This record gives sequence, structure tokens and C-alpha cells, in this order.
Amino acid sequence: MVMATGEALAEVAAIEQPEIGKTVQEAWDKVEDKHAVTSLAVAGIVALWGSTGMISAIDRLPLIPGTLELVGIGYTGKLDFNVVFNCNFNTSNSMSYFAWLS
Repeated sequence: MVMATGEALAEVAAIEQPEIGKTVQEAWDKVEDKHAVTSLAVAGIVALWGSTGMISAIDRLPLIPGTLELVGIGYTGKLDFNVVFNCNFNTSNSMSYFAWLS
């Protein structure tokens, strides 16, 4: 079979694959249950698509985004307060953030 450019089909097929393509091909050849892997990949893509749709729908509700923003601000403020004033903040580092003051 000859293509319109005059190249034979074997010459076109002889093009080198990139290294990532070879690695993926080798990994795919090692998989024993290709149907299960394909099903899991499709299920993952559908779950990702569904979760983005759900997040988008929640974001359109009038009260939810504002409420979640307030919860986030409150949690961030509580965490910052605990870090700055070392209130019930257990870390492996025994030095206080204000040790340089004394």
C-alpha cells in the first residue's frame, strides 16, 4: 500500500515512539485484567465529572457558598490563633514561635 505522499506504509509505521509511550505500552502489556483496569478508569472519569457537576450545583445555591466561606474563615482564624498563641497546639518542635522575644 502506498500513501498519497509516495511513502510506503512500513516507513510510516517505523516512526519512533517517545519514551513515555514505550513506558506506558510496557505497563499496559503487564496488566493481566485489562477489562477491570479500563472499567476502573472509566468509573474514575465519570466520578470526577459527576463530582465537578455536584460542586458546581452547590456553588449555584444562594446560601451554601457564603456559609462555607464563613466556616472556612472561622476555621482559619481558629488555627491561626492556636499557632500564634500556642494554645493546645501539640507539635514535635518544642520551641515557641515567640522564643526569640525572650
